[in-house]
Amino acid sequence: MDKLSIRNKAIAERNSLSRANFWQLNDDLLRQFTAFNWSEIKCVHLFLPITERKEVDTFEFINFFKIKFSNIKLVVSRTDFKNNIIIPIIFDPENTVLVKNKYQIPEPLYGKQINGQEIDAVIVPLLAFDKEGHRVGYGAGFYDRFLAQCKPAVLKIGVSLFDPIESIIETNTHDVKLTHCITPTQTFSF
Repeated sequence: MDKLSIRNKAIAERNSLSRANFWQLNDDLLRQFTAFNWSEIKCVHLFLPITERKEVDTFEFINFFKIKFSNIKLVVSRTDFKNNIIIPIIFDPENTVLVKNKYQIPEPLYGKQINGQEIDAVIVPLLAFDKEGHRVGYGAGFYDRFLAQCKPAVLKIGVSLFDPIESIIETNTHDVKLTHCITPTQTFSF
């Protein structure tokens, strides 16, 4: 199946979730997420969810880090659509003002930019992933470009409400594979 077909199928599957089912999957995913070994991480980059698209609720991850790992520096994205890049901004859950951009993505209104080389783990959005760690996103390549700017040892952790598909055959040389993917039932390591 090509990426466009995978993307369309994944969006339809996510959109078909009832509200109760969506939140149950998020709760189960959060349990798996909190069981991950975060002890060596000093800085983590998280995407902020487009709630209208039923994306994984990463605000729950932020609450988890705030309570259990307050020493971890949190970073979120501001999107530069003119240059098609992600700008990593330090996130303070108490003081950072978020506004939605034209695609309904919450972003920091202001904040200090951080070098991607300082980030130890990136929580990566996706629509689907396979058993080899390939992922399909919305297709613009923002995260592939961003991950290429991070240090080679950065953990690339996808989060998905669904299990992996068998295989994503259509991959490109610039596609960056995940190191892990957390689902409501288990954590995959690649």
